[in-house]
Amino acid sequence: MNWRILVVLAGAAAGLMYLFDPDAGARRRAQMREQWTELTRRAGATLGVATETAPARVGETLEPALRLFSTLGGALFAVWGLRRLDEVIDALGELVQG
Repeated sequence: MNWRILVVLAGAAAGLMYLFDPDAGARRRAQMREQWTELTRRAGATLGVATETAPARVGETLEPALRLFSTLGGALFAVWGLRRLDEVIDALGELVQG
């Protein structure tokens, strides 16, 4: 077996042990969920502000417009990833709990 695979598997096992610890795992998962929810909310708010100010920025120069589009793309990608992360964490929780 490749040593890189072993390192990845060991890291994944350590992460699962951290998240599903019988004593503190539920608190850690709740805290993580709250942090992801707050990040998602902030990304959505940022996206809303960016779309409201887009027409004014595009009219000024091309550089702010390019920054805006790259910010929008990054925000959309972040929101998508955060939404998928909750599903992965929930699926792993169900898998571990049986």
